[in-house]
Amino acid sequence: MKKVLSVLFTIAMVFGSAAYAAENCAGIEAGAKAYKENDFERAIDEWRTCVDNGIQDADLFYNLGNAYFRNGNLGFSIFYYKSALRLHPGDEDILHNLKFAQAMTRDKVDEDEEENPILSALFKTHHALSLKAQLFTLLAIFWIIAFVSIGRRLTAGEKAKNICTGIVFALSCIFCVIGASAGYKIFVAETDITGVVTAKDADVVSAPSDRSQTLNTLSEGTSFEVLGVQGNFAEIRLGEKVKGFVKLSEVGIVK
Repeated sequence: MKKVLSVLFTIAMVFGSAAYAAENCAGIEAGAKAYKENDFERAIDEWRTCVDNGIQDADLFYNLGNAYFRNGNLGFSIFYYKSALRLHPGDEDILHNLKFAQAMTRDKVDEDEEENPILSALFKTHHALSLKAQLFTLLAIFWIIAFVSIGRRLTAGEKAKNICTGIVFALSCIFCVIGASAGYKIFVAETDITGVVTAKDADVVSAPSDRSQTLNTLSEGTSFEVLGVQGNFAEIRLGEKVKGFVKLSEVGIVK
């Protein structure tokens, strides 16, 4: 029990610290002012200072994506939209802007299949709450279960005990469902790594070396799966046809 409480407390402290840092980075307000004045390069510089200081915030990444898009940097705009979406999956504004930007890329991969309505409903339910909201919800449910369990022990009436048992059972089921969803999001965040071409183009080569053979060339804004990193190169895969290595200096890896 002590270990569980310690983990939950640590989670709450991490999220609280991140929110405090985002609110107190001077570049947030300065970047917003520059963006309103259509000075997108200055807005990017201001917001990037916050990112460089270690701030991981969905709104900050989303604003950076907008600024880069308005400044004509398609690759970086997609990279930051994807970074924002990783922190806040299912956000309609982020998804809309990401799809709009991706429609402007030159490289197309045949990924569109007929959408299954059941899978679509499960996807929307899974992303109805962000990972942050799910963790706070789990924390709240945990404490409610604890208090109801204590109340069950203290109450004398059999009917009241049965009501408490029913509440604990229902909340436990909800806790398990939300916990499974949150666990899957954490698993995906740790294992499913994507990248975006941020340069005007990036050569896909056969080996992690400047002297290796060029297999393909990806244009700015193209997204791909990252299989690993070797030195100054990332091993990537795009669909079934494209696999090789790209220079890290020409791409951004969404973390």
